[in-house]
Amino acid sequence: MKYIWTLVFLICSSLLAYLSLDLFNATKQSQPENHQSDQLSQQSWPTLTLLTEHSPPGGYLDGTGQVAGKTVELMHILSQRLGEKTNIELLSWARALDLAKTQTNIGLFETIQSDQRKDWFQWVGPLKIYDIALYARADKISGTITINNISNKLIACANRGSSYVAILVDMGFKVGTSLIQTVNEDSCAKLMIQGKVDLAPYNERSIEDLASRFAPHIKLIPVLPLSQVSLYLAFSKDVDVQRVRQWQQALEQSYRDGTMRRLYTGTYNEKLIKRLENAVASKQK
Repeated sequence: MKYIWTLVFLICSSLLAYLSLDLFNATKQSQPENHQSDQLSQQSWPTLTLLTEHSPPGGYLDGTGQVAGKTVELMHILSQRLGEKTNIELLSWARALDLAKTQTNIGLFETIQSDQRKDWFQWVGPLKIYDIALYARADKISGTITINNISNKLIACANRGSSYVAILVDMGFKVGTSLIQTVNEDSCAKLMIQGKVDLAPYNERSIEDLASRFAPHIKLIPVLPLSQVSLYLAFSKDVDVQRVRQWQQALEQSYRDGTMRRLYTGTYNEKLIKRLENAVASKQK
């Protein structure tokens, strides 16, 4: 009889242990798999280096030599929300673009998603949506400017490595003669104000800032509209797709919850802010 009760005890103990293990596995499986994989991925993801150029008020070096600007602030906010480790560096645009194409764990902002660049990177955005035009000094331009005659009599300027160089070449400007390339957009504005070049491509916000800093007494006016462009944060191809997706989600959330609006108000106009909010709203429909 003693042996029978011992056998019963062993059977019941084994059954209880099996049921406990099964319950543990069921509970574990019920947890969201994406959440678990996201946590594991974030723990193993390397530090991102985010590159930008001198393009106030979005990005510039402040008086202490630190990278500052409204877009830079937005990058810091997104990094904090995602628990990301990032370094932000300011370089010439051509150098930053080359590193983003050839190095790993790189993010590049703010860049146009041109047909040529589309397959080079993974894209998060838009960060800005601008109307681009060719600007000139009001006192230096006479007569009607058209896309057909503009390159015959004027000298243009563009930032080296920018998508505007290709646009101007397609319009008939020739690099080294009628098209001057510079390190950053400040240089083109200075040359235009000095009368050394006639035209340069800008958005309405950049030209306001440059004119007020360099020569508030000189009026720079749009003489030929080019296009509307969207600017993005472009990640190198090696960055984990899930990581890129989380940056996109965090960016869109900053548009929905008013973070971007609070950050940009007073620096960028209402038209730009509404364009970004509408871009996110249209994706929800």
